[in-house]
Formats: sequence, C-alpha cells, structure tokens
Amino acid sequence: MTAAQITELAAMSEAEMIALAYEEAAGGDTRRALRQAIEDVIALETKLAAAERMVSHGYVRGALLSRVS
Repeated sequence: MTAAQITELAAMSEAEMIALAYEEAAGGDTRRALRQAIEDVIALETKLAAAERMVSHGYVRGALLSRVS
C-alpha cells in the first residue's frame, strides 16, 4: 500500500470504509456488495429485536413471602 493510498483511507468516513470493504469482499461487484450489506443489516435488526424482547422494562419491589408450614 502506498502513502497516497494510506492517506486516502485515513480521510474516508466510517461508512465509506465499510462500503469499500463490502465492495472488496464482493470482488468489485457493487450490486453483490450492496445485497450483502443489506442482508447483514436485516440480520442485525432481527438479532436486535430478539434482544429487545428479552429486556425487562421494570420491576416490582416487595418482600419475599415466607413459606407457611
């Protein structure tokens, strides 16, 4: 990698670097890169929705009931 390429990479936004990584992973095929990125976003949204369903949105404070023998 040349100094000019390093400088260009350093000036890129995070979104530009991610887009470049997808394009490189897709062998330069921009349509495939876009499709893979969208598939990854959909998968992450699915995981996030599942995680959100597991989060408690409150609690009840109270004493534990003792057992009646």
